[in-house]
Amino acid sequence: MSIKRIAVIGLGTLGGALCKNISEMESIDELVIVDYDILESKNIHNSVYNASQIGEPKVDALKEIIKNDINVIPLNMKYKEGKTPLPKCDIVVDCRDVVCDRDSEIDVRLYISGKILIIDCRKNVRTIHNYEGSYRRHLSKNELNKAGFFASQIICSEELYHLKQNNIVQRIDLDLLPSIINKAMKKRFDNHIDIIYEAVDGADRLQCLSENIQPIMNLNKASDINVYIGERESKDICLIKPLKSVDTLLQAPKTKFAVIPQNKLRNSNDLRLALSEIVRVQHNLVNFIVTVREWNGETFIELLEETGAA
Repeated sequence: MSIKRIAVIGLGTLGGALCKNISEMESIDELVIVDYDILESKNIHNSVYNASQIGEPKVDALKEIIKNDINVIPLNMKYKEGKTPLPKCDIVVDCRDVVCDRDSEIDVRLYISGKILIIDCRKNVRTIHNYEGSYRRHLSKNELNKAGFFASQIICSEELYHLKQNNIVQRIDLDLLPSIINKAMKKRFDNHIDIIYEAVDGADRLQCLSENIQPIMNLNKASDINVYIGERESKDICLIKPLKSVDTLLQAPKTKFAVIPQNKLRNSNDLRLALSEIVRVQHNLVNFIVTVREWNGETFIELLEETGAA
């Protein structure tokens, strides 16, 4: 499910934080924001808005704040499901402080209860009483921003499809998030991992890659890059087999190095794929240190065997 256009109804503290986070995601092209309220001083507390915007319609104030490369469509109107016309969107999110009946147009109702973020993907919900609510004042701006961030990640991911298909109500405890992050960091240090890679076979055999990604990417924009196993001037450089992981990666048949053609590295993961394919065929060696070096006017990559020496 490809999500490109999202509508968010209700631009209060949570709705504003959600829109700000959605606007920073590269996959989203268009954001429709719906609210009929005027920004008041009471709306400034712990929100994305600032005092200079008091008196403006919330849709206009939020559009001023969102300065990313995304098309924002502000609709200054009161929304009523089935009666208020909305542009065609992939996802419609309801962030209003209103509990009411829902039919099929709203895909996700988003709110906070206590310190629990609720992501409600049920359709055709009926309530006994319609009422307006409000967030507790003890929720900090950091907690609301955190809720907006995690909600945006779920709403813009494949996980949302599962939630919608199964009419699931997802609950996220905002108080637990710091402990989850701390546990993940502790596990990372316990396992002595130098960098978190995407799922690329062989990437765990590359050391010191993170600090060299940008120099290598910049170099590839200007020229082909030669990749050597061992030192450039060594007579015992290993012969590299043809590479398949990166599109049209070339290798001259009589050379003792691989060649990454100019402009073939579109992102950091392409680089990991290319180098991982090289180390994958070096069965007699375990780990490699990635270095970028210049010698005799040539800038190149060396993959040096990690010996454990200082």
